[in-house]
Amino acid sequence: MSFQNLTMHKYSSTLSVVALILSLTMLIACDKTPSEHIKTLTEDNYPVANMPDEPLETPLEINIEPKRLAMTNSWSAGVKDDGTLWTWGTDGLLRDTKTGQDPTPRQVEDVNDAVAVSGGGGHMLLLRKDGTVWGWGSNRYGEIDPNDDDTFIEELRQIKGIKSLVYIHAGQQASIFVDSEGKVFFLGNNETGVVNGNIQKKFNSPVLVEGFEYIVKAEGSAGAIVALSEDGSIVSSSSTLDSLGNPNAKKTTISNGKIYYSPVIVSLPKQAVDFTKGYANFALLEDGSVWSWRSHEWSAQKESKEIFIKSPKKVEGLSKVVRLNSISSNTINGDLYTWGNYVYSSRSSSTKDYIQRPIRIAQDIKVDQYGTGGFADYSFIDDKGNAWMWGDKSDRGQWGTGKITEDYMPKEFVLSLHESLFNTHANK
Repeated sequence: MSFQNLTMHKYSSTLSVVALILSLTMLIACDKTPSEHIKTLTEDNYPVANMPDEPLETPLEINIEPKRLAMTNSWSAGVKDDGTLWTWGTDGLLRDTKTGQDPTPRQVEDVNDAVAVSGGGGHMLLLRKDGTVWGWGSNRYGEIDPNDDDTFIEELRQIKGIKSLVYIHAGQQASIFVDSEGKVFFLGNNETGVVNGNIQKKFNSPVLVEGFEYIVKAEGSAGAIVALSEDGSIVSSSSTLDSLGNPNAKKTTISNGKIYYSPVIVSLPKQAVDFTKGYANFALLEDGSVWSWRSHEWSAQKESKEIFIKSPKKVEGLSKVVRLNSISSNTINGDLYTWGNYVYSSRSSSTKDYIQRPIRIAQDIKVDQYGTGGFADYSFIDDKGNAWMWGDKSDRGQWGTGKITEDYMPKEFVLSLHESLFNTHANK
């Protein structure tokens, strides 16, 4: 055999071996379940939270700072420290665009007294310095103006019948308000009877929610309300026991056989300084520990046969946390962790799975505040006023980077931070 043929023979044999190894590797990979793929991902590239169970040296104070960043399923909004309102994304921009879409943050005219903004599934709320609340977006359940049959409010509209507000929350099919006296009010869909056990498709005006007193922060939807009182207690009411965080709550059967659980205190070992409501609910305690309840898949707990966590459980591996939302936390040393539902894609397929334990996706991060609204969970404003996003939700320009990205992206993109053009400082 000639030298050239011998070389080609060796080369072909080498290729065959490589092909065999690749084939075996692919077969092994295909045998892995999605959870095993996620496990490999988190352990190899994104460390799983494994911090010592140590409390903060100085206990945290209750966090009731006005929220400056919000997102719906279509657009986003931000409030700068000069009181101006900025929007970006698709529809709901409160300003003229050629196509109804603009992925670059731009100022809304005639608003210079904004304090806070909140986003829900399809509508937004704006708190102004005079304590009034204004809304725009979806009005299907009277979340903004129950006396208007229009299902989408395109301009800023004041919500009547309520004043002296200090906190606002745009939830799914509902708007929640807290006034200066610590009272909670509700506007929107109450077909579950979560508000006072009174089944009603929509209210004609904001309704006082009974059983919530001395409240500083409240979040809710058509099925549940969660609130933080000034003494650090978390109070909740719901149409299901799984959402309450207190398995000893007493149920009341209301009309049509529906169940209503009146407000109860969530069972926690220490004073809470913050909470967030989502598929799973989370509480941040004064010692920096994180506790969760409700949907197990979103709870940041280890794998379990439980579908719902009815009593709050401590999230293992997380300690010295100073900021959190329903899918992320930031520790005092600057680590940013995340968990929950993520979708990764390749050229040929996509994989959806739940990260069961918190994984670290960034370091040297100081979160000033997270965004509000389920679609804003993957966002925060840092201590320098810069807005950051991650995840797979910029297909309509919601990130404010000036570009549109596809809905599903590779894991390296999904779990990377992307800086928005929005900054809370007035001079940027």
